Amino acid sequence: MRDHDSRGPVGRLADHSSALGPVTLLGRGGDAADSARDFLARNGVALRWVDLDRDPLAGMLTHGELEAASLPLAIFADGSRLEAPPTYIERTAGLDFSTLERARASRVWHADLARGAGLPTQPTHELYDVLIVGAGPAGLTAAVYAASEGLRTLVVEMHVPGGQAATSSRIENYPGFPDGIGGGELAGRTYRQARRLGAEFLIGAGALAADAGADGVMEVELASRTTVRARSVILAFGVAYRLLEAVGVDRLIGRGVHYGAAPGEASAYRDRRVVIVGAANSAGQAALNLADQAAKVTMVVRADSLERKMSRYLVDRIEQHRRIAVLTETTVSEARGPEWLEEVVCEDPTGETTVPAEGMFVLIGAAPLTAPISDWLRLDDRGYVLTGRDLLQAQEGSAWPLDRDPFHLETSRPGVFAAGDLRHGSIKRVASAVGEGAMAASLVHSFFAAG
Repeated sequence: MRDHDSRGPVGRLADHSSALGPVTLLGRGGDAADSARDFLARNGVALRWVDLDRDPLAGMLTHGELEAASLPLAIFADGSRLEAPPTYIERTAGLDFSTLERARASRVWHADLARGAGLPTQPTHELYDVLIVGAGPAGLTAAVYAASEGLRTLVVEMHVPGGQAATSSRIENYPGFPDGIGGGELAGRTYRQARRLGAEFLIGAGALAADAGADGVMEVELASRTTVRARSVILAFGVAYRLLEAVGVDRLIGRGVHYGAAPGEASAYRDRRVVIVGAANSAGQAALNLADQAAKVTMVVRADSLERKMSRYLVDRIEQHRRIAVLTETTVSEARGPEWLEEVVCEDPTGETTVPAEGMFVLIGAAPLTAPISDWLRLDDRGYVLTGRDLLQAQEGSAWPLDRDPFHLETSRPGVFAAGDLRHGSIKRVASAVGEGAMAASLVHSFFAAG
């Protein structure tokens, strides 16, 4: 049985709650268990993880009871238990547009897990000036500005404040930090700033549905079985990792195959061989971070060079690193291993290559998590939210209901704004997300003034 470091990138959140104590999580390595473990540990919850395939303690447990349970199984400090729904798909729910009901069940379970762990999942007020959905760089910045300007502000976040940016080992192109800054540290500072200024946060309580009430106030249903009323809404829930379509990948998720690359995972691959799939800045940062610990890092790049998508400063460092190899014009066709990843099969124009690897980190882009709002807001053909001028240009503005033009970040629903990576035309950089978050908070005031 292993006790996880419970500090997380944004620090302990127990001051929100009654600090119910540690959570024991039983399961097997894989997507569902990894998602639950990651959520609890990164939010500062004391966690005991029991791997039923590897932990000696598992042999002392009643097999009949475990076989009947839907895993992962959480046991809380008060003795209560929470089984996952049979089709727990938390990490990939946003990408599977055909399984919204399964995604809903997964998110409700996720909220129940958060509540049982002592994290805040219920709002303290009946009405808010602004509800911010998502606490990545855009959402956190919007919370700082909205709260500092006296707006009653509620932020709901499915996972952990900071979003994907918080998993970046180092952000080196953010203004004001000439030596770079860890994504978790940057997120933690902004989160604490927003809370100090009065923003309220709910953790694990993602939004499920939304509509306008009879009085025009937005009503948003949360996974924590409550409805929040707000005079305006800022959507900033970002994007999710694209899935790698290759034989064996799904079976080995959590058993050597990972989506994304959190900074803390490097130590688990000390003196081991690792494959990185992807060629954007996030993949370059992950390769450099892992190369500090791993015996060898192999980058698998579909394009003919890293320069196509990666900043020059990262390309230079990767080319100079003796433990990083780059395979260009190459794709992954298969991940192999009987129980855990052992090798990755790659294809290039000359044929197949087998790369020995104990770990594979997939960073091949992202897709917007907008399937649940596709019938509520106007989206582009890739699922990104249309706002402002782009909204007016779509079908000659037929989706806009008012005489005035929409504000720059305003969606097809007046008073609902979008900021950050989920917005059509966004730049997909931390600094630009921060700028849009600040702008969205300012535009809320413009919306109120417009009546």
